[in-house]
Amino acid sequence: MRVALVARGAYPLHPPGGMEKAVYLLARHLAARGVQSVLYTRPPQGGTPGVDFPGEVVSVPYGALPGLRHGRVLDRTLLYPGFARRAGAAVAEAVRAGRVDVVDAQGLCALGYARLRERDPRGLRAPLVMNPQGLEEHRTRGLKRLALARLRRLSREAARGADRVVATDVSAREDVVRLLGVAPARVVVLPNGIDADELRALTPADPAAFVAARWPALAAARPLLVSVGRLEAYKGFADTLAALRLLRSRGDWPAGLAWAVAGEGPLLGELRAVAPELPVHALGRVDDEALHALYARADLFVHVPHFEGSSLVTLEAMAHGRAVVAARAGGLVDKVEDGASGRLVPPADPAALADALADALADATRLRAWGERGRQRVLVEFAWPALAGRVEALYRELLAGRAA
Repeated sequence: MRVALVARGAYPLHPPGGMEKAVYLLARHLAARGVQSVLYTRPPQGGTPGVDFPGEVVSVPYGALPGLRHGRVLDRTLLYPGFARRAGAAVAEAVRAGRVDVVDAQGLCALGYARLRERDPRGLRAPLVMNPQGLEEHRTRGLKRLALARLRRLSREAARGADRVVATDVSAREDVVRLLGVAPARVVVLPNGIDADELRALTPADPAAFVAARWPALAAARPLLVSVGRLEAYKGFADTLAALRLLRSRGDWPAGLAWAVAGEGPLLGELRAVAPELPVHALGRVDDEALHALYARADLFVHVPHFEGSSLVTLEAMAHGRAVVAARAGGLVDKVEDGASGRLVPPADPAALADALADALADATRLRAWGERGRQRVLVEFAWPALAGRVEALYRELLAGRAA
């Protein structure tokens, strides 16, 4: 079986986010099962040396406008739909030539093939799976929501043209039905996962020494809170900052506490400006080895977005045995067991977050027990070898239905 994976980014060809890593891990574990992948994506940018994508790669022009950064609102509104059309045309050509059996597309990347298949259902018989990931364009508010109106309309069109639409968690299933207008029977739950062997290989032998050497200011930090993600407002970094201020004002501040934030985005400068007031360390983008050293060195992982998809970073932190304080948002409620592997708090509620942080940090023994429970759950329920089997089973089910 040959599967076309269609995504506007994928590790190691592009800077790694949750979606980029999920595409890479899917291809890697499908290959281990004998399923070949061909990736259709934009030309490589800032790849990771020494790492190859586990399958054939077809570069599709993305387009560019002066001063427009990839991934920002205008880029997604003006350039992403055109890329989806071009990628769909390239995939359709491969399907007609018999080189692709199934199409698995991330987000709006499903649009181009869905439109072409609607016009030529006999020639384009390869089933289409769409994974909308976090559905950010449907959840955002204010001017950003207005700016993403076109993307919402097109994503709903793409979902209507897919044979199956993926919900990355049980809790997201109803959101997919409601936001994309998809019949419940066409929604399938397929979580993103982690690769335990890869995590072990990426983690330095002595994470504490690695972190101390890379960031000397963190050497004595205890407890160390770690957060990872794109530094956007909806990711809740300002809420964590407000919660830390509350802890200090209430006298609940543990001596030695520090908060390390890994990631790039519009809030990087704002977080760095806080350093004279609070021990906040905005590290910017970090490489894989440094990221996994941070997970392993942390005492507590904090992830409180206002809305969320599957959250690969939370799975990675849990796989390292870290307890988590997370927002009750998206797929996080399917991962973090409140009071058993961490704490869940309402999104955008700094006061509740401050209470949860104080509670979590009050008992180091319990914190370690929470981390171990989370680690065991992730390794059983969210490990890629088993998840890849579920994905392959979906592909074969769709192919069998086409043949019937």
